[in-house]
Amino acid sequence: MTQPTVSVIIVTWKSREAVTKCLNSLGALELPFQLETIVVDNFSDDGTFQALLKAKESFPNIRLRLILNERNIGLSKATGQAYGVATGEWILLCNPDIVFTNDFVSMVSFANSQNEYSLLAAEMVNLDGSLQRTVIRRFPTVAGVFFSFSALGYHLDKFLLRNFFRDHCAYSHVRFKEPVSPVDQPGASFLLLSRDTVKRVGGIFSREFPIWWNDVDLAKRAEESGIKRGVMPSIRISHEQGGSAKMLARPDRRYLFCQSMARYCKKWKMHPRLVQTLFFFDGLFNAVVGWPLWILQFGLDTGLHGALRYSESQIRGVLTG
Repeated sequence: MTQPTVSVIIVTWKSREAVTKCLNSLGALELPFQLETIVVDNFSDDGTFQALLKAKESFPNIRLRLILNERNIGLSKATGQAYGVATGEWILLCNPDIVFTNDFVSMVSFANSQNEYSLLAAEMVNLDGSLQRTVIRRFPTVAGVFFSFSALGYHLDKFLLRNFFRDHCAYSHVRFKEPVSPVDQPGASFLLLSRDTVKRVGGIFSREFPIWWNDVDLAKRAEESGIKRGVMPSIRISHEQGGSAKMLARPDRRYLFCQSMARYCKKWKMHPRLVQTLFFFDGLFNAVVGWPLWILQFGLDTGLHGALRYSESQIRGVLTG
């Protein structure tokens, strides 16, 4: 069997330390296959560009190619840029806050040896090695979305239902079996997919989902195309979670998240009016009831103002989705 060619795609924004660590770990591996690494930087101002140039000189074995944008165009468009110049038979979507190990080699070897799964995820772990069940999820339902992502639903689920919905949606109590277990939505933090899969689903990420819900939409399109999605429990990859996203202000994150959620519900006919209504009233609930919690968490200076901005961004997001 011939060795595959792999294109690693990483999109960065203000994540200099994380992407440096990521590329250092990739450059330290001895790879039995041909690799190219494409990093798209969305106009970072934290020294990411200089760090990438240094990595390119230090690790010629990863064949680092850089795309430097003059503005932040979002994750989905930047991923499309990278895919447009990628040459690998396999595409690895990789967050900048990933740490590579030899498990990556095993993952590629397995993927290339079989034809059943062409969209594979690793078992994500925290830096202490504990399982991280926030990336791989079941397909969303109205109830799952409300109890997982709204403030009111989250607290109802936590205190009355003992996290039933959150645990169910995130496969929290499932122990995946070797070598691959089928899942609905393998997250794109570390996702290996074949070039043929990308063609069959019409591209990697849809531009209507700039940052969030793009991987959910990708998985849904794969299901519609009859493509099996799986997670490999023996492949464990460290993930620090949300490196670039954390650079956005909380209201901005909430707006983009809710807007994409509303768009997903419309696209896949998941009772969009009901979801919009639930999150509209949840935003009002946050503004009226939730501000004392903001004061406890963020202090008097940002408490009421922060709660109002957060609630306004949520309501605006679901209404403009």
